[in-house]
Amino acid sequence: MNIIKTTLAALLAASLVGCATSPSTETIKDVAVTQQACCEGFSQFSWIPMNGDSIDFVVDQYSQIGNFAEGKSYFAGFVLPENVERMRVDLKSWMRSTGVFAPKVLLLSPTFEVVESIELNEFEIKSSDMFRLSRYEKRFEMSQTTAPYMVVYSPLEYREGEIQIPHPERVRAEELGLARPMVTDPVIQHQKFGSLELDLKPINLRSYRVSEAPAVPVVTQPTTTVTQAKVAPVAATTTVSSVASSSTAAMLPESEAFYNSQIKAAVESNDMKKALTLMEEAKRAGSSTAEATFLELIKK
Repeated sequence: MNIIKTTLAALLAASLVGCATSPSTETIKDVAVTQQACCEGFSQFSWIPMNGDSIDFVVDQYSQIGNFAEGKSYFAGFVLPENVERMRVDLKSWMRSTGVFAPKVLLLSPTFEVVESIELNEFEIKSSDMFRLSRYEKRFEMSQTTAPYMVVYSPLEYREGEIQIPHPERVRAEELGLARPMVTDPVIQHQKFGSLELDLKPINLRSYRVSEAPAVPVVTQPTTTVTQAKVAPVAATTTVSSVASSSTAAMLPESEAFYNSQIKAAVESNDMKKALTLMEEAKRAGSSTAEATFLELIKK
C-alpha cells in the first residue's frame, strides 16, 4: 500500500511540474492604426443616413480613419435623416471569440462641435441568450437641433483592453436555479475591428421642403416654329445621355467602403440574400470592388 501511495504522489508531482514548466502561448494582438487619416476634421467625414429600423455595420479595414483626441482610429459616421427631429438609438457591439470593438461615441452639433461623449464605462454589458451574442449596449437620443451627427470609434486605450464575461452555461444555470457548473468565464479581447448594430426608433418626425431640381436649360432659337420643334428632341436626347453616363460613373471611395462593410456584415450574419442584394445594388451604383469583396468573403 505504501508503494502505491508513493507512486501516486510521484505521478501527481510530475504532472504539476509539467504544467508549471509548459510554455505559455501568448497571442499578441494588432491594435495599431498605421494608415493615414482620411480627414482633418469632423466636417470632412462621410456620413451614413440613419434610415430604417436598424443598421448592421462593421468597422474594418475598409472603414474611414480619423484623427481623434486620443489618436487615430477606424470609425463609422452617421447622420439623422431629414424627416426625423429626434431619434432614440440603441448601439450594440457584438462580442465574438475573435474579439469585440470597444466603442466610444461622439455626438456632434450641426456645426460639427462635440456636444456629448459616451465612454465605454457607460455601456451596459449584456450576456448572450438563445438569439443574441454577448454585447456592449448603450441607449441615447439624437436630435436635429443639438446633435444630428454621431461618430463611433475606439481609442487606443480601449483597443488594448479586454473583458471577461460570464460563461453562457453559468448564466443558464443561475437563471434556472441549478448548481454552478465548473466552467471558466471567457476573456474577450478588444480589437480595432468589430461588428455592431444600431436599433433606431424615431421619436419626433419633422416636415421639410425638398429642394427643386434645377431646370434643364433649353436653347431657344429666334427662328421659325419648325426649327424650334427640331431643337426640342436634341435637348431631350442630351438630357438622357447625360443621365445614363452619370449612372455609370465611378462610385466614391466612401460609398465603396460603406457597401463593402454592409456586405461583410451580411455574410458574417449568414444572410446571403442580403449580401447578394447589396452587391448587386452596389454594382448598379458603379462599385468596382463589391463583387470581389463578396467573393472573397464567401471563400473564407
